[in-house]
Amino acid sequence: MAESVLYHVDRMADEHSEWHRGIAFYTQELDFMRNRLAVVSSKYTRIEVKAEVESYQNQFIVQRDNLDRLKHDIGSHESNLNRDSQELHDHVGNTTLAAHDVIRDRYDELETTINQLRQEFNRFLAKWM
Repeated sequence: MAESVLYHVDRMADEHSEWHRGIAFYTQELDFMRNRLAVVSSKYTRIEVKAEVESYQNQFIVQRDNLDRLKHDIGSHESNLNRDSQELHDHVGNTTLAAHDVIRDRYDELETTINQLRQEFNRFLAKWM
C-alpha cells in the first residue's frame, strides 16, 4: 500500500496566487508586444517584414491561448484543492499534489517560452523601429 503524503492547502494557494499574477502580467505583456507589432506593420510594406510580422502575430495568438488554457486549468485545479481541503482537513491528497506539479511545470515552461519570445521580438523591434 502506498504511503499517503499530505501537504497543507496554504502552500498551494500561495502558488496559485503567484501563477494568476504571472498570467495577468504575461497577458498584458503579449498585448503590449502586439501593439508594438502593429506599429512596425504600419510602417513597412516589405515582404520580409510582413512575413515576420505575421509570424509574431501567430506566436502571440498561440501564447495567449496557452495562457487562457492554463488559467482555466488552474481554476479547475483550485476546485479540486478546495474539495481536498474539506475532505482532508486543510491538506491535499496525492492525486491533487501530482496534478499541481504538472501545472507548475506547464507554468514554468510557458513562462520560459514567453520570455524567449519577448527577447526575440525585442531584437526584431531593434532592427525595424
